[in-house]
Amino acid sequence: MQRLGPGGSLLLQAPPGAGKTTRVPLALLDGLTGCSGRILMLEPRRLAAKAAAQRLAAELGESVGERVGYRVRLESRVSAATRVEVLTDGLFLRQLQADPSLAGVDCVIFDEFHERRSEADLALALLREARALLAPELRLLVMSATLNLQPLQEQLSEASLLCSEGRSHPVDIVHQPPRDREPLAQQVLRALESHWIDQRSTAETVLVFLPGQREIQHCQEVLSRAPWSDGLEICPLHGNLPLNAQSRAIEASQGSEGKVVLATSIAESSLTIAGVTLVIDGGLSRRSRFDPSSGMESLVTVPASQASAEQRAGRAGRLGPGRAIRLWSPAEQQRRPAFDPPALLEADPAPLVLQLAQWGAGLGEDLPWLEPPPRPHLLEGKELLQQLGALSEQGQLSAHGRRISQVGLHPRLAQLLLKSQELGAPELGCALAALLSERDPLDPREAGCDLMRRLDWLQSPGRDPRRQAIQQLQAQLLRQIGAEKPSSATHDSAAIAAELVATAYPERVSLQRGGSPGRFLMRGGRGAELHPSDPLLSCEALAVARADGAGSNCRIQLALPLSRDTLLQMADAGGQEQSLVGWDPQAQRVRCERALQLGALVLERRPWPEAPAELLLEAMVEGLRELGIEALPWDPTSRQLQRRLILAHLQLGSPWPDRQDAALLADPLSWLADQLPGMRSREDLQGINLSEALWSGLEWSRRAELETLLPTRLAIPSGRQASLDYSSGAPVLAVKLQELFGAAQTPRVLEGRLPVTVHLLSPAGRPAAITQDLAGFWAGAYREVRRELRGRYPKHPWPDDPATALPTALTKRRLEQGQSQR
Repeated sequence: MQRLGPGGSLLLQAPPGAGKTTRVPLALLDGLTGCSGRILMLEPRRLAAKAAAQRLAAELGESVGERVGYRVRLESRVSAATRVEVLTDGLFLRQLQADPSLAGVDCVIFDEFHERRSEADLALALLREARALLAPELRLLVMSATLNLQPLQEQLSEASLLCSEGRSHPVDIVHQPPRDREPLAQQVLRALESHWIDQRSTAETVLVFLPGQREIQHCQEVLSRAPWSDGLEICPLHGNLPLNAQSRAIEASQGSEGKVVLATSIAESSLTIAGVTLVIDGGLSRRSRFDPSSGMESLVTVPASQASAEQRAGRAGRLGPGRAIRLWSPAEQQRRPAFDPPALLEADPAPLVLQLAQWGAGLGEDLPWLEPPPRPHLLEGKELLQQLGALSEQGQLSAHGRRISQVGLHPRLAQLLLKSQELGAPELGCALAALLSERDPLDPREAGCDLMRRLDWLQSPGRDPRRQAIQQLQAQLLRQIGAEKPSSATHDSAAIAAELVATAYPERVSLQRGGSPGRFLMRGGRGAELHPSDPLLSCEALAVARADGAGSNCRIQLALPLSRDTLLQMADAGGQEQSLVGWDPQAQRVRCERALQLGALVLERRPWPEAPAELLLEAMVEGLRELGIEALPWDPTSRQLQRRLILAHLQLGSPWPDRQDAALLADPLSWLADQLPGMRSREDLQGINLSEALWSGLEWSRRAELETLLPTRLAIPSGRQASLDYSSGAPVLAVKLQELFGAAQTPRVLEGRLPVTVHLLSPAGRPAAITQDLAGFWAGAYREVRRELRGRYPKHPWPDDPATALPTALTKRRLEQGQSQR
């Protein structure tokens, strides 16, 4: 007590087995003999809280409920004499919310804090704020075996640090890397056969760490088939087992051939499993991660951290020297992260945001966090709670939110229970809440994702331990909400169950997508899929309770068929009437309609003939941009004009506008503003007069000016007006070579600044030469062309000096004129 006086804070670090959980509370009890207040010790799980209370009471030679008691969800053993009370993080948070001053409490102990549980981090932040204002004499003790002390020491600068080496025994570490593609269960089997079978004793227990329930079940099947497993006691241990089954797992071996406990990370700390001298560590952990982009949690399997591996190995050294077999290499051990990240940074934020709102802390911006939760997660949680009606638009706790917080469950499940009471179906609501609080009791490969099959299974006869555990939880929930079990059902259970799920998981309400069975769109905008053989494949709408958030389309895991009437009722309460005017790329026309939407789901559409003209024009512009400039009714005349205007813009600049395709498409209204109004389809676009539209914005006088600058025809020596072609971007004059006899220089446009490209043709109209220097051509290359063509076309003139020669047609006309005069 010298290190933990009134108002003091102490950080206690000691290895597993040092007696933190079983010795420290009793030492504090002795040291606080002059105080009348209680000592609260927080444990991460119900089983850990009960086991710790039982050990402490046994040390005092008393029954649980005397000086030492416990409180866990729906179960309590305390009395007026209780001085040390062991409880879960969640119950402590409820107590703190109800009485921030913690009246009658002298000390709060955070046990196993290295796990960095979300509720423990929140509880510490709230407690520190409340203690400074309301309970300055309160003692605070944080205990852990592998605590990363740096962030806590930085925050609790006034706290003293106490480290204890404890009395743990040495543990011999052996690495057994997996063979090529060796399943995890086979690795465990090999480790047992190599390191335990020949030297086991009846009192010895092997603790095997596996990532999850699926791996535990598979490993149990593999071990039970081993020829040496007769008489071997194989016990699973995970958080979804009933408490009595968990208790059996931590008891001493009862089998004639020893005991193997297949456990998740629940056995890393806070639980003492009798007789463990060998630990086999699979090296994996399963963590829950929240994805703010999908609004969903997903379970991911990750390598266990170095600190976690040390904690697991330490379980073998509690009773004496032990051994730990790690199913990975020493090199991989060095690559693993030093510590697991705090759960607060990865967990579903909805319960956290509800607690913050209940505390009046907004999104916790001013709380003394060790590490603040990510703001995007908090905003996602806030949005969900607002959808549930638990928070106002300003983020304050509503009256409905206070009722949700009083239920003591996840906000979604609390919403479900409250709605079930409103609908007169509390038994059904509690059955759903119990099922959704646990892992799926059925194999989805056989049962699909239909939640009604789980409800039918729950009501069926038999002594399945899983069914009994969920039924027990259902009964506890019924008692918790003060509901009497009805004698008979008088309602449509399937329809009400779907409505309850939709109420608790509103953003997951899903509608079939594009008429494709098994493909859905969620209200929140995310895609969702069913397995191709799922019995709900043809449903039009689903109320989704559970989905895997990984991937671009989440996989639906538990759902119920949802009627259109229920969807419409939800839309009446929380939907939007949207006026939609936009381009339909399939129909290639503007679509004008009013739509009833529930989030991203469109439930009804009806035509909107009176849509405003400005919206129609915007949609038509959108459609033109999507179709491309080629969708307009171009002809040679309009394209010729476009090229001339482009050339004028490039050569002269203002006032000539840019009429290149990209510029026209970028701002269609700059040149089609007079022609697009009233149009609604690609077909309508064919009525546009492009030759007129291209002149948009230019004065009428510019037309004559353009004809002067960039004429469409040019007088040539033969006496005719030859066409100029601008399709290549520059003016091109294509004429027979003889028609330019007498032209000494290249024709030019743009007031003489731009030479015309001359395509000289043979008498048959075939290309003979291309030049922009006609004088140079006459003086040079003409002789070669003349030599080549004169033999083929002997009747046509081929003068030696074509620059001064008269063209053939003009000579002929002059001869004809002379003959008529005579």
